[in-house]
Amino acid sequence: MEIANGEDVTKKRKRRQKWNVIVQLIKKRWPSLVALAIAATGLPASADPMSMILVIAALVYPISGAIRGHLRGVRTILIQTIAFLLFATIALVALYVDREIGLILLAAGYLGHSVWDLVHHRTGMMVLRGYAEFCAVFDFLIAVVLLAPLLQ
Repeated sequence: MEIANGEDVTKKRKRRQKWNVIVQLIKKRWPSLVALAIAATGLPASADPMSMILVIAALVYPISGAIRGHLRGVRTILIQTIAFLLFATIALVALYVDREIGLILLAAGYLGHSVWDLVHHRTGMMVLRGYAEFCAVFDFLIAVVLLAPLLQ
């Protein structure tokens, strides 16, 4: 009888450990999971809405940095301004070129912004790390969605 109880306790302990791993993963990577869930609902493979979203995403960093007090110093302001202008230019040009070229440009812009997000995630500057992680994953998924019609 005790052996059976010991086995039950061991099974319960193993089950609890598995759940703890899952809970810890969710606690640590919830921004990525939210990005995956949003992307799973469907994203349009069109230049029009995706261009606007890229411009808005590029604006979040300097605005958040200003609010959090990280946007100070000429170098930081210059880097953030150049990045915003680069992403906004890509988004604008993507609207006025051939559809396929526009999708490729936007995908490149989103991949670039995904890298930009990872840099901010590593430094912890401008935006909260959770937002940077969410945005890095989400931007990558948007790039994949934009390129998908071209690969068919």
